[in-house]
Amino acid sequence: MISGKTFGAMPLSTINPSKIGAQATDVFDSQYRPFQWMTDPLNENMQQPENEAALYSLLQKLPMKGNAWTNPTLWWRVENRLDMFTSLTVALAAADTYAKVAEPLLLKPGYIIYIPQTGEQALVLDVDADLSEGWTNDASAACNIKLDRTTLVGPHLAAGIGSEVRAGVPQMGEFGEPKDGVFTIPGDPMYNFIQLFGLKISMSKMQHHSLMAGDYGTHQQLVKENEAYLSQMLQNTILFGRRQSVSTDEGMVYTTNGLIAQLKDNVLAAGSVGNTLTYGNLSEFIDGTCESANSSSTKYCPVGEQLFMNWLNTARQEAHLVQDVKYNPALGVDEFVMSTAGGKSITVAKMRFAFMGTLKDWGLVLDMSNLALGEYEGFGWKWYSDLEAPMQGLTKMTDALLGSISVTIKDPSTCGVIKGGVNPLIANRTGLGIVENY
Repeated sequence: MISGKTFGAMPLSTINPSKIGAQATDVFDSQYRPFQWMTDPLNENMQQPENEAALYSLLQKLPMKGNAWTNPTLWWRVENRLDMFTSLTVALAAADTYAKVAEPLLLKPGYIIYIPQTGEQALVLDVDADLSEGWTNDASAACNIKLDRTTLVGPHLAAGIGSEVRAGVPQMGEFGEPKDGVFTIPGDPMYNFIQLFGLKISMSKMQHHSLMAGDYGTHQQLVKENEAYLSQMLQNTILFGRRQSVSTDEGMVYTTNGLIAQLKDNVLAAGSVGNTLTYGNLSEFIDGTCESANSSSTKYCPVGEQLFMNWLNTARQEAHLVQDVKYNPALGVDEFVMSTAGGKSITVAKMRFAFMGTLKDWGLVLDMSNLALGEYEGFGWKWYSDLEAPMQGLTKMTDALLGSISVTIKDPSTCGVIKGGVNPLIANRTGLGIVENY
């Protein structure tokens, strides 16, 4: 018979846990025939020897680990170069002299625009970015640019919604004047909250000083177990936390944004793993996370057990397996290394406990240089002892573990989520799996 561990109730009493001490009263307990143990009765043959908190252990090794921030709200900014093209948001008929584009502030009077899909070039006469002039095209749709489509050579043809509009250099005559330039403003900053957490353990002082058979039922074991399980809880928060601040009876409560929430716009939905999880899809998606100048040339991908096996099979079939599966003793996980079509190196790690249950076909693409792990000043991971009131403290002891955490991705475009299964999130790259809203 194979039985798993079970959770016990606190505070622990002075009675030894069942099946261990002399007061055991569980199944087959007999005063006439004691148990015959193969080895020490506390010597467990664990079924899963991997590190249960491997994802948390990974983040503890970050180059930016250990930041002590002094404000529960952390702000930062990532900018991108502006595209020198926009697109039509209203269909343009061949006879229209007014058009509507997605970004009218890219254009100024005197600029020449090009529509590659039709080969047309036209002269911008005026721009009405806020639509205050009431311009409309022949179909009575509101417009924000006025065009001269006859002065310049070439066709003036109908163009559909979404057709690209590119800005060319302004037109200027021999005695002409320079045209107005464009102006940019910073984009909205990103931010995340630092989340406090805490739990407590209690035990009678008689139990604390009791002689136990091994560590079970001891204060030392209680501390070790709660640290271990809290690490696994933190993994869930790191993955699925949702940023929020709310005023409660306890004061302000801040919850932090997890990795999934920060990366929800950069997700490869693989559908049923093994079907659309092809090398081409994986390679293109991961290479796309390397486009930013903030990106490094290597990525680290903690994944669930099912995704690990399918990914490994794909890398082998396509002959892009650089290093076969090896055990990483520092994290307690299996890893392999593959290369992408773009020449990037990817380390894939099996973290079955971080991605258990329905998450076994999920995974992350992490750029470790863009991750920052920090805590609130004065709220690092720390045990506080003997917290009982003076009278109760004569017979009972209570300890508390407090901490805080925020895992922040400086540039979300350098990381991503890969998700299999039948309920995909969202894919931001055309043709890479099923596209659904999150």
